[in-house]
Formats: sequence, structure tokens, C-alpha cells
Amino acid sequence: MAFDSPNLDPLAKIGITIDENEHLSLPRARGGLRVHTQMDTRLLTIRLVPGFDDGVLRQLVDGAKEDALKVLVLQLYGTGNIPSVKKGFVQLLADAVDKNILVVASTQCFTGSVMIGHYATGVALKEAGVVSANDMTLEAISCKSAYLLGRGDLTVKEAGKLMGVSLRGEVTPAESLNPPPLSSAYQRASRKGKKYY
Repeated sequence: MAFDSPNLDPLAKIGITIDENEHLSLPRARGGLRVHTQMDTRLLTIRLVPGFDDGVLRQLVDGAKEDALKVLVLQLYGTGNIPSVKKGFVQLLADAVDKNILVVASTQCFTGSVMIGHYATGVALKEAGVVSANDMTLEAISCKSAYLLGRGDLTVKEAGKLMGVSLRGEVTPAESLNPPPLSSAYQRASRKGKKYY
């Protein structure tokens, strides 16, 4: 497939005929087309792998000159998990947020979404100021953050809040996403102090 939006049905299927899924089309935008050429592309994407050394990322964040890095996109495991033993990593991300860097959590999975706040590590990321990309593709995250920060009228914090808002159908709002399987049962058992491992 040349182009795919992994979390949605195709807008159309082309064969002998063109069969459109009209229910997926967004309403027409109001007003005329405006082309935004001021894109802030000071962005870095990091794909986490098992056993990664967060010291390298620490040097990057600590050594970033003012405004040299505006967005740090982390491709996390599954629904937005990181190794729970890396407490210093969460502090590193909080330090990046304090340095006015927008830290965005995305998933490495081809389909699905980041569910910050559903697991202990996700709660820690949220408290550190990390923003969820929900089900956006890496390309959508890059374009959206470059557009939002390139506008020049938004702070990094305001841009972070808009990452979860659908501007042109690029993201499913968090409240519309399905919860991860078994999360609520696991969370209830955890609160009761039961351990199953």
C-alpha cells in the first residue's frame, strides 16, 4: 500500500470503480486555503530500544543551547511504556520540559495509540510534562508540531495542549480511544494490593 492511515479505514478503495467511505470525510474547512510556510523543524525523534543508555539523551538535553531543540519525540513501547527501573529517565524528561522542550510520547506500534496515564510509567510521564501523541503517526507528529511552533503565537505549553486536538483529522481525541485491554482490571487489583507475578 503506497499510503496508509493505520488506525482508520481507507477514505476510498480504487479498483474498477472508486468506492468512497464518505462517512470518514471531514466537513469542508471554512474560508480559503492558507499555506503556512513558517515551520519550526527543530525536532528530534528517538526510538527507545531495550537496554538504551539514557545518559546519551541526558547530554543532548543538558547540552542543548537555548532554542536549539524545540520538540523531542519519543517512540515508546506499546501504549506508551518505558522501563520502570529507569527513574532517572523520567527526571530527564521533566528537565527537558523545564528547558521549554515539547516532549511528545508516541508508540512504536504500527497501529494503536499512546495511553499516558493508564499505567504507572505513563502516569510518571504525564507528571513529568510529557504530552501524548495518541494515535498520530510519526509524520503527523512532526508536521503538527512544526506547524504549531512555526506559527509564532503559541508557547510550547500551548502547542503541547493542541497536540491532542484534531485540527484536520490527524489524531483521535483521547476520550474517543478505546482503553488498553485489561487495564482497568489490573488497576483495580493493584489498588487492592494483589500481585499476580
